[in-house]
Amino acid sequence: MTGPHSRKTSRLLTVLLGCITAALIAPAAQAAGKTVYFLSWGGTIQTMLEKEGWADEFKKDTGYEVTLVPKATSAEIIATAIAQKDKPQVDVVMCDHPAWVQGLHQGIFSAVDQEGVPNLADLYPIAPIKEDGKTMGVYAYGDVVGILYQPEVFKKNKWAPPTGWKDLMRPEFKGKLIIPPVSNTFGLYTLIEFAKMGGGGIDKIDPGFAELKALAPNVMDWTTTFAKIGEFFESGAAAIAVFSAGTGLEFKKRGIPVAIVMPDPAYLSPTSIGVMKNAPDPEGARVFMNWLLSPKVLAYRANRFGQIAMNKKVELTGEAAELLPPSSEMGKLAVIDYDAVLALRSAWNERFEKDIAPVK
Repeated sequence: MTGPHSRKTSRLLTVLLGCITAALIAPAAQAAGKTVYFLSWGGTIQTMLEKEGWADEFKKDTGYEVTLVPKATSAEIIATAIAQKDKPQVDVVMCDHPAWVQGLHQGIFSAVDQEGVPNLADLYPIAPIKEDGKTMGVYAYGDVVGILYQPEVFKKNKWAPPTGWKDLMRPEFKGKLIIPPVSNTFGLYTLIEFAKMGGGGIDKIDPGFAELKALAPNVMDWTTTFAKIGEFFESGAAAIAVFSAGTGLEFKKRGIPVAIVMPDPAYLSPTSIGVMKNAPDPEGARVFMNWLLSPKVLAYRANRFGQIAMNKKVELTGEAAELLPPSSEMGKLAVIDYDAVLALRSAWNERFEKDIAPVK
């Protein structure tokens, strides 16, 4: 049928279809050309985003681009974020929780909810970081503090494999031992565990420092980076180290000789993520945070880097499934009182640099 009414109907349908199409593509169109600035580590985060294509994946999934602002350590990450408090230049901040919580106490983070970050609904109850009833950030994933050792060095010297924390004190490891400084998350857990083994704890840290001082002549390097540990293990210069179990898994994938022991207690070392208050692009920040907390991304990080995903929908495969505790064991991992540590950590760092680091 033709005529003025059919032509009007046709024009109306064309307009309606155009409106529907515009609505469907609006989020991507709105995001086009926008960039989320993500302050975090180099290391595995840089590998993920820049070397293994996940920045492109983020753009494909959301229409946004992400630019990583990399720092070497959590201390540098949070210091950078706090320095930007009055005029943020980054949107999202992620680092080890003991450092991240310093930013929380400085009021640099904005509250998030399920409307802006829908994947919050699927996280384990331990994950949300609350303040005054609001979610100010979350544990995105976690590492388990592990004892890594170089099996070829052990075999050559006919040493028994380590089984737990006490093995770090064995005299045969002189010059072959790596422990991070207490300013590093894994060094912090070591100090606290040593204190507990000596009858102390966070509120009685002297036994921990006494043990570190006794061990200091055995320590070949107080390194803070997994790359340096990998070099020492690959060359055979180091035999045993404290770091994350996930680091050991990454070494294996790179062909670096390593075996991994999960000591008892096994400490959960959370990685926390939050949106900067007054971020340049608060909407983009929440889009990125939601994407990073998705089963797709966290399954990749769990299976690729051996990290404990905080999204309950993640499934583990291969070596990660063998190494990492199942979800049923999540509540059994040891955690520390981060607020208590925050009040003491600066003094601990100074004490380490003054009394322990110079010991040869």
